[in-house]
Amino acid sequence: MRKKLLSIPAAAALCAGCFVCSETKFPETRPKALTQGRDVHVQLSGFESTVTTYVPIYGYETVFSSRPMSRRRHAHFYSTTYATETYVPQTSSTTVFAERAAEIFEKGGYVLQSASPKYRVEVKFGGPYASDGDSAATAMWSIFTVFTAGYGTQTWSAKLKVYDIASGRLVHHRDFSQRYEAIVWGPIPLFSPAGSDTISYGSMQNWCLSALTDLAVADAMAYLGSLP
Repeated sequence: MRKKLLSIPAAAALCAGCFVCSETKFPETRPKALTQGRDVHVQLSGFESTVTTYVPIYGYETVFSSRPMSRRRHAHFYSTTYATETYVPQTSSTTVFAERAAEIFEKGGYVLQSASPKYRVEVKFGGPYASDGDSAATAMWSIFTVFTAGYGTQTWSAKLKVYDIASGRLVHHRDFSQRYEAIVWGPIPLFSPAGSDTISYGSMQNWCLSALTDLAVADAMAYLGSLP
């Protein structure tokens, strides 16, 4: 009997969870490393983005109420104090994508810590972009599944530019676009989809910008590696 009782919380936790039904496949890239003996000195620029985190602020709130009494007696006033929790959004810049790009370049044999780099690789992100169709799809998935499924999508862009530092000339450029889509499902209406991190704004942003970083760096490495 004890084993059955212990299994109830575990079953409840499983039912409350949310499962990923479909998700965009992460793009596969194969950055081309420099041939042995070559040294290409590169400077990185851009790869900047902002992230939003929610910081909990705890406090207390007192509510005053009155309880009606008989006609001959005055109403009785009393107060109740509640603990409160408010989430305040904080936006800050992140270097995670610049660090990701630097690691790929260095593993490919490029020199980033140089006093006189020859090329500057610049990437600027844009987005997120959404259409009316995206909003409609989100609403339809919620309504037609009785609010047990959630749909999320984001589209971001990246502009890659490679400069010859000595002359300041733009020698290579390319635009990228990356879309992410995911469908999640859970047995508890509203609660399950809302609790899924997969379709949260931050998770989808991180997925798209990570993919764009890999695509842009692989393209820049292919170009620089082809130079004499």
